[in-house]
Amino acid sequence: MKNLIMLVGNIGSGKSTFSKKYQEKDYVVIARDQLRYAIGNGKYVFNVDYEHIIWNTEYYLYKSFLRLGENIVVDEIGISKKLRQRYIRLAKKKGYKITVIEMPRFCMGEAVNRRMINPHGQYNVKVWKEVWTRFESMYEEPSKKEGIDEIVKIKKEEVS
Repeated sequence: MKNLIMLVGNIGSGKSTFSKKYQEKDYVVIARDQLRYAIGNGKYVFNVDYEHIIWNTEYYLYKSFLRLGENIVVDEIGISKKLRQRYIRLAKKKGYKITVIEMPRFCMGEAVNRRMINPHGQYNVKVWKEVWTRFESMYEEPSKKEGIDEIVKIKKEEVS
C-alpha cells in the first residue's frame, strides 16, 4: 500500500525539517515553499499575484505523483479540515494509507523564534507574528472522521 503523510502545524513547528526524514526514505515531498524558492532561483519569493499559480502547480504535482503511485509527504500547514480535504479525497480514491503527523503547537514567541532561524527572506518579526496568529485562529484538530487512517502527535522534544 502506498502512503500519504500530511504534516499539520503552524509556522516554525518543524514541518520542513521533519519532511526530510521521509525524503531520505524515497518519499516525494510536495511543498509550496519549495516552488516559491524555485521561481526565485534559490531566493524565497512570496508574491500574492503568484499564489494561484503556486497553489495550482503544487496540486498538479500532487495529483501527478499520486497517479504514479509514489509515497508522498505533503509539507504544508494543513491546519484546517478544508485544507486537508483536497489531499485526502484524491489519496483515498487511489487507495493510499493516509497518516497525519501533527506537529507540536508552540506558543507564538517560540514559533516565531524558530521561524527566524530560516525566515524565508522575511526578517520582520511582526509579519511572522501576524502569520502565526492567522494560522492559529484557523487551526482544527485532525480527526479520523476526515478519512485519515492514522494520526501521530509529535512532541516538542522530537523536533530540533
